[in-house]
Amino acid sequence: MRVEDVKKIAVFGAGTMGPGVAQMFAVAGYEVALYSRKAETLKKAMKMVRANSATLVAHGTLPQTVADEAIARITTSQNVKDVAKDADFVLETIAENKDAKRELYAELSAVCPERTVIASNTSSLNIFELLPDALQPRGVCAHFFTPAHIIPLVEVVPGPRTSPETMEFTVALMKVCGKSPVPMKKFGPGFIVNRIQRAIGETAMDMVQEGLVEPGEIDTAVKTSLGVRLPIVGVMQTFDFQGLDMLLAYQKNVGKVYSFVEERVERGDCGAKSGRGIYDYQGRSEVEILKKRDELYLKMLDYLSEIGAFGPV
Repeated sequence: MRVEDVKKIAVFGAGTMGPGVAQMFAVAGYEVALYSRKAETLKKAMKMVRANSATLVAHGTLPQTVADEAIARITTSQNVKDVAKDADFVLETIAENKDAKRELYAELSAVCPERTVIASNTSSLNIFELLPDALQPRGVCAHFFTPAHIIPLVEVVPGPRTSPETMEFTVALMKVCGKSPVPMKKFGPGFIVNRIQRAIGETAMDMVQEGLVEPGEIDTAVKTSLGVRLPIVGVMQTFDFQGLDMLLAYQKNVGKVYSFVEERVERGDCGAKSGRGIYDYQGRSEVEILKKRDELYLKMLDYLSEIGAFGPV
C-alpha cells in the first residue's frame, strides 16, 4: 500500500479521540467514515467537529472553505462493514476494553481488504495480543494526543510481527496529514509521552500529599522553567547542557548508571561543552551552541509572557 493511493480512512470510536482524528484526516483531503454503536454519540461527534472547525477558522489556521469541505468528507455509520469496506487505513479509538477490541479486530479481519493497515490509538493495552494472525503484519499503534486535530505528535509503535512496510506507510501517512510522527522500536506500555507524563504527575501528587507545596505552586514552577525549556531542548538534549560527565557522577552517587551515558563520557562526548553528547553539534563551539539556545529561550519566554501562559487557564 502506498500513501499516494490512500482514498478512504475509517475511524472506529467517536468519543474522546475520534472526532479530532476524523477531522484531521478530512482536512488532509481523505474521505473519512466514522463509526460508533450509538447514533447519539455520532451526532455529538459531528457537533464537536463543527466546533473544532470554527475554532481553527477563527484562529486563521484553516480557511472557511477548507473547513467546510473537510466536514463534508466525513460520513457516519453504526455499521462496521459499511465503515470498514474499501478502507485503506483504519484507526481504532474505542474504549480500553480487551474483549471489545478483540471482537472489533476479528470483524475488521473479515471485512477489510488485504491492503488495509489496522492501527490503534491505545497506549495502555497491548493490541498485538488481541489482533488475529492475519492482521499482525498490518497492525500498528498510532497514538494521538488530545486535541488530535491540533497536537502534532503521533507515536507510531510496532508489534513483534508488524512489517517494516506497515511502519513506513503509517509514518508517511501521518506526515501527509501534517503530523510529527515518532516511531518507536517496539511496544512498551505508555509509549513515550505518557510514561514521562505519568512520572511527572505522580511526583507532583506525592509532593502535594506530603504537604510540601500547593498544587498551583507546582504548576507555576513547571510553567516558568520546564515550560520554557522543553519546547527548545526537550528532555534528552537538556542533559547535554547539564554535562553528561556531571550526569554520570550523579548516577553513580545514587547507584543507577545508564550504559549509554557512561559510554559517551568514556569517549569524551560530554555534551555541548565537548561538541558532542546525546547530540552531535557538527563542529560548533560551546559559545555558538549556547547562543542559539538562549536566543530561542528568550523568544519563547517573550511569547509565553505575551499570551499570559504562566497563570491558570
